[in-house]
Formats: sequence, C-alpha cells, structure tokens
Amino acid sequence: MSRPRAGFTLVELLVVIAIIAVLIGLLLPAVQNVRQAAARLQCQNNLKQIGLALHNHHDSEGRFPGGVVIGGSVGLLDDGHATGFTYLLPYLEQGNLRNVYRIDLPWHDPANYTPVGLRVKAFYCPANRADGGLDLRPIAAQWNTPLPPFAAGTDYAFCKGANAGLWPDPSLVPAQARGPFGVAVLGAAGRVTLGTVTLTDITDGTSNTFAVGEAAGANPKFPIRDLSRPGGTVADPFTGQPALMEQSWGATGFSDLSHPWYASVLAVTAQRGIAPNFADEPLNRSPGTPTIFGSDSSGANVSGRDFVSGFRSVHSGGANFVLCDGSVRFARQTLDPATYRALSTTAGGEVVGEW
Repeated sequence: MSRPRAGFTLVELLVVIAIIAVLIGLLLPAVQNVRQAAARLQCQNNLKQIGLALHNHHDSEGRFPGGVVIGGSVGLLDDGHATGFTYLLPYLEQGNLRNVYRIDLPWHDPANYTPVGLRVKAFYCPANRADGGLDLRPIAAQWNTPLPPFAAGTDYAFCKGANAGLWPDPSLVPAQARGPFGVAVLGAAGRVTLGTVTLTDITDGTSNTFAVGEAAGANPKFPIRDLSRPGGTVADPFTGQPALMEQSWGATGFSDLSHPWYASVLAVTAQRGIAPNFADEPLNRSPGTPTIFGSDSSGANVSGRDFVSGFRSVHSGGANFVLCDGSVRFARQTLDPATYRALSTTAGGEVVGEW
C-alpha cells in the first residue's frame, strides 16, 4: 500500500512562491494608487477648510487677511510680523493656538516662541509629509538674532499673482499682475488694511482666481536653484546638503541674495508678469526659486532683483488650489502660461476659458 504525500515537492513550492510574488507585484501598485488618491483627497479637503476660513475671516473683518504682514518696512527677519495663516487660526478650529499666539507682537517675539513651533495638521499635505518645519537655531546664531528654536512648516502658500515685487507699498505692483495676497502693512490699533483685498476687488471673478495653492516643503524633489548658476542648486550652509524649499505658517520675513535658502508663504506664477518679458514661474518647477528681497523700489520688480517662490506639489501632473470662491480644483502643470498667470491675478481683465 502506498503512503500519502507529506507535502509539496520543491518544484511545487517554487511555483507557489512565484505565484505569490506575481500577486504581490500586481497588488502593490494598486495599494499605492489608493494611498495617493486618499492623500490627494485629504489635501483637497485641507484647502477646502482654508477656503472656508478665508471667507469666514472676510465675513468678520470685511476683507481677506494679508499674505505676509510686515511692521512697516521690508527687510530681513526683524521686519516680518505675521502671516495670513496666523490670522486664519480661529476659523480652522485652532482657537486655543490663536489664544496663546500674541498677534499684537511679531512672530519672533519670545512670547510667540511656543505657538510658532506648534504643528497644525491642516497645513501639511499628507502626500508630502505629516510634520516638519524650520530649525532656526543655526540662523539665530549666524545672525546673532533671537529667534524661536523651531518654526512649524506648511505645504500651502498664498497667491501673490504674477509679480514678485516686495516693496512695502503693495499698491506699486501693477493691477494686471497683482494677486489676492501679498505684502500687507500693519496699521493703527493692529488693523491690517493696506495690501489686503475684498471680494469686490476681484473683478476677474472669484471662480477664476487662485487664493491658496500647494507649496510642498522640505521635499527632495524641490531643491533650491542657484540664481547665479543656471541649472545649479544651492547647499544648506549648516548641513552641506542641498537646500530644500521650505516655509512656516507662523514665521515670515524675507532673505537676501546672500542667503538664498528659503521659500515663503507667498507664491507667484511669474516673477514680473508684464509684457514683453513675463519671467514665468512654472508650476512644479525644480529646482525651485527661493524668495528674495532684492530692494527693487519700483515695487513692480522692474529690475528683476526680487524673487518669490512658485507653487509646487508632489501630486502627479499638477497641484491643488483653492480659488477665491472657496472651490478647490486641480491645475495641470501643462497649463498654458498665459492662463496660469491669468488665474493668479485679481483684476487682469483676461478671459479664462476651460482649464
């Protein structure tokens, strides 16, 4: 009488392993696609919440917040007061954080060291990261300037339009290149009106104007380009590694050409945006452009010495934006440059078709 088989032969075992490997190979891309779709959906939800916060702020204050609020002059870190994200905190279920943040004091005041370092989940795109920000200790030591030890990051930026002019008089930026957010000036009694817009100022239509878009931070996909060396990138002087695009929801201020290592909470579609030389800033440009205050007193960046970073995303083929009407759309990086510029300005008078 024959004995029953005790198990698989070696050949059968190898066949089973091969089949399992094939199935795993087929399954992993599907799982990855599901994860990417979920992350993109959550990113869109973040922007939707930011859009609602902008409208709630408008209902309360009669206008949108400034993108970057300064104390009356533009320069380095000591001139920045706050960002628009700080003003949106109460409308993003961050009332407790807003309560400990001294909005009457600059972001770099010791009273704000703790709140500036706190992460806000809605400010991170889950496809990019869930944490991160700026280690300010080396900068404080280098410049001999008191700063918070850490500034929590953000993966979103306010639309400045199609012009990088950073002069303290925001009205000098030509209307046809001006976006809904930019440099705003702190006024009497803490009011911020100069450099901010109302919904009625957006004559191109709120459904045709970007409000906030993606600005993926600290991602190796977006090192900072060397403005003096085409195709080159700059190194972080503190680590020796490639400097990566990064910005903070709470920390503001501008750097200069000798410190081209950072982005900002402002983003543009063009550095000048005025014919005949538009100096376009393409979506998802890599290496990316740092934000630089070049002391262009024309306010319109006529000399081209001012630079503002562009929008960027880790989503395939484009980036998410919330428009001024609160709707969220995905913009393809193959979008025609003229259309892309037009979508970033409030009163350019352009006709924007399907995009």
